[in-house]
Formats: sequence, C-alpha cells, structure tokens
Amino acid sequence: MVQRALNCVDPRLVDHGLRVAAVLDAMLEAKGVTDPTQRRAAYLVALLHDVGAYRTEEIDRMVAFETESVWEHSFYGYLFFKELTPLGAYADVILYHHLPYDRFTDQDPYVKFLAGAVHVADRVDVLLLERPQADVVEVERLLAASRPGAFSPEAVALFFEAQRRFDVLARLRSGVKQPDRSHIVDDPDGTGSASSFLDMLVHVIDFRSRHTVTHTVTTAWVAYELALRLIGDQRAAARVYTSALVHDVGKIGIPLSILEKPGKLDDEEMKVMRTHVELTEDILEGCIEPVLLQAAARHHEKLDGSGYPRGLHAAELSMPDRIIAVADIVSALVGTRSYKKAYPKEKVLELLAWHVETGKIDCIVVETMTRDYDAIMLSVAAACQPVAAAYERVQSAYALMLGKLKRWQAENEGRSA
Repeated sequence: MVQRALNCVDPRLVDHGLRVAAVLDAMLEAKGVTDPTQRRAAYLVALLHDVGAYRTEEIDRMVAFETESVWEHSFYGYLFFKELTPLGAYADVILYHHLPYDRFTDQDPYVKFLAGAVHVADRVDVLLLERPQADVVEVERLLAASRPGAFSPEAVALFFEAQRRFDVLARLRSGVKQPDRSHIVDDPDGTGSASSFLDMLVHVIDFRSRHTVTHTVTTAWVAYELALRLIGDQRAAARVYTSALVHDVGKIGIPLSILEKPGKLDDEEMKVMRTHVELTEDILEGCIEPVLLQAAARHHEKLDGSGYPRGLHAAELSMPDRIIAVADIVSALVGTRSYKKAYPKEKVLELLAWHVETGKIDCIVVETMTRDYDAIMLSVAAACQPVAAAYERVQSAYALMLGKLKRWQAENEGRSA
C-alpha cells in the first residue's frame, strides 16, 4: 500500500523503495541476521527511506548515481519517522542514509551500519535505473570509483556476498513484485502497532499540505462518532473509521499546485482533483477488505446520482458510504484554506441541510450530526490536537535544519571561492 502511494509522487521512483528493501533484506540475510523484529523494521526503513521526497528538483538529484545534494528529503524523512511512526528509533537511519561513510562520527553503531547498508542498496538500485544491464563487475567498478570513503566497506562487502548467494541484480532486473516480508504491515515493529502504521500512511499524504493536515483525522472521527450512533456497534464503527481514514490516500498523486491553490479550481484542475478517488482505489486494492475500500472510494457519491466517480444512486449506497460522505463534507466546512476560514456551527448545519433538501446526502445522518454536533466536534478536536501539534513540530524543525544546511553551504562556498 505505502509503495503504491509513494509511486504516485513521481514515476521515476516507481518501486524504488521496494527494490532497496529487497536488496537490504538480502544483505541482512548474508550477514546472518535472523531476528524477525529486526528484519521487519529494517525492511520498513528501507521501503520508506525516501518518504520525505516530494520535491521534483530533489528527485532529479536522487535518481542520479553521483550526488550528495539530497539532504532536504533526508531531513524531512527523519522528522517524519521521529514524530509520526512506530519506528522512531530508526529516524537517524533515514537522516544519514546519504551521508558518506567517512563522515560518521559518534552515531550509534547499529544506526551507522544500517544507514550505510541502505546507502549502498539505494545507490545500487539507482545505478540499475541508469544502466539496466549493468553486471556485478560494473557495479563493483562504479562503487570503487566513487569518492574514497563514500560507502561502508562492510555494507559493500555484504552486498557482493548477497549478490554471490542470491543474484540480487538479476532479481532487480526481473522486477520485485511483492515484498519478501509481506506480513510486515500486520505488525511493523513487532509490537502490534498496525494502527500506528496505518496512521503513518495517512500522514504521508496529509502532511504534504498545511491545508490537509487535519482533514483526514477530522473526517475519520466524525465518521466514527456518527457510526457509533447510527450503527450502534463499536467494531462496525471502527471499520467505518478505517475507511474514512484512508479515503483521501489518492491525493498523494495530485500536484501540490492544485491541492494548495489559493482559490476555486477551474474545470481542468477539478478533473485532475477528482482522479484522487481512482488513485485511492489503485493504492488500496488488495490491501484492505473490499467493503472497506468501497466505503472509502464512495465519499463523493450523492444520493441523486450527481456524484463521482461512478454516479451511484441512493439504492447503491450503504450506511457507511453515507456516513463518510457527510463526514467528509463536515471536515471540509470546518477546515481552513487560503481562501476560506473555518465555518461556524450554524453555517455548517445550514449547508448540510441544503445538501439534504437537494437530495445529495442522507437525512438521518445529517439529523444525527445536527443533534450531537457539539459532542462530536469536541471528540474531533481532541483527536486533531496532537496531529496539528506534530505537524507544527515537524515544520519548525525542518525549517531550522534547512536553514543550518544553507548557512553551512554558503560558508563552504565562500571558503572555496
């Protein structure tokens, strides 16, 4: 699921994380690492090592074999791992995965090892992207021709041992279709934290834009509270919550120029925006239960058939479908954008009533929202507060780190001038 989502960011990164994870896993196998928790965590770190890469200009540099100018995504990925994943202990690996090996100082030995191994695996895959038919001799020559001290000698040796035993290059050329450790999403860090992992996947999308940072959490919690009242079963309500949590995953494939446009979208931009539903289906298909995917993908359908993408009518829309559709509207209305402030309660309820009167959304769901608005939104505020706070911490720390990097670069340019 996460790899499909990240593939939407830029076609040049298609399956890059999956291939790097496969190379790293083979290297750990060659090293004799057998602990399943350690292997799962390392696999996920490699899979997500470029989670901070949203800037096209940096992706240009990342997919070139000879590059050291990729700190922006390393900074962001580090902060993201630290604040928003169940794998915060591995954040330093993300931070240092492009650091030349001879520049490590007093880092934790395992962090140093794993970052060095991810670096080698990453560069091997990038080399194959540039030269698909490269053989082991060419890989060895290019690694050796890099700046002295760039790579961990242990990691390089492990790669060639893995190549000797498992023919890693042939596997990469033939295509890594499925994760070797496909069960990792069930228990990503060995602590039963699958829900934290799902939250992390959602934050990958929401944290692209200040305007979307609490939209998904708001939608999910409004949907959960409505489902508790309308379905009455906590497990069923939790399933509605899951569908609502992933309803906008496809927005990772929508350009930021559209997501953050300071005004109403024109017709062409709206066509692009509406593709996020199909992208959501593509990303989630086979990863969650079909009924959960169905509810996630129907949040823009309307009872009168005027919605999208399929123009479904009332008879085709289940109660979870209807709940998430209302929750999504509520979230949009109470959210802020560059061109609108958050609407007050009275305006939100007025607009919901209009949608009911025009046959768009379910009257029973809206009646429940109207009756219990204050209690529901109090629960939503409590759920959103830590997410918004984490976003601000990530953004502030990222700006600070980037500022230090630019000052350091300016000082070094001054010395070399």
